[in-house]
Amino acid sequence: MLFFLLVGMFVVDADMAMQKKTEVKMLLELANHHATFAVDPILKTEGVIDLIEDQALDRFAIRMNENGGYRREQQLFVPADDSVTTDPLPFTRYYVDFRAWRQDLELRLRYNGTALLQERVVPGTMRPTGGRLQVMVVTEQGEELRLAPKIMVGPSHVVVAFVDERPFLPILPSHSFPVATVEELKH
Repeated sequence: MLFFLLVGMFVVDADMAMQKKTEVKMLLELANHHATFAVDPILKTEGVIDLIEDQALDRFAIRMNENGGYRREQQLFVPADDSVTTDPLPFTRYYVDFRAWRQDLELRLRYNGTALLQERVVPGTMRPTGGRLQVMVVTEQGEELRLAPKIMVGPSHVVVAFVDERPFLPILPSHSFPVATVEELKH
């Protein structure tokens, strides 16, 4: 009986982790969509779509607060009591501008337990239809987590967050996974 109860707890915990991943991804995508409207109006009149990065980050933080109850503290989103996650979300962002979006890009990040740091940005092959973006996160234990590649269709704002929080029960492993969103700047 105890064995079945333990198996049931593992199933519930795994289900909670998947729900959190889906919810965090949706929150990031909505916030990133809002951030990509922060284009430079002067350059836009000249036909160049370029991001005002400070304004984009502010818009991103506003939407994370409105939709998920998260407030930004430097490179962390701190959850409210009713947020999807219980522990802060470390994040990083990268802007692929109008000159580079057709080039492949490998973004290698490192999670050190408290922060998500950009370790290396490696440009690659040029593609006329848009570059392929590959995001890789190296965990504290040295495990390489490679997210599914994305194709950029224009200048893009990339945001990656790392969920690392306590499990449902202390005997279970923590929920640890990266989540990424890539949004094209809005014309």
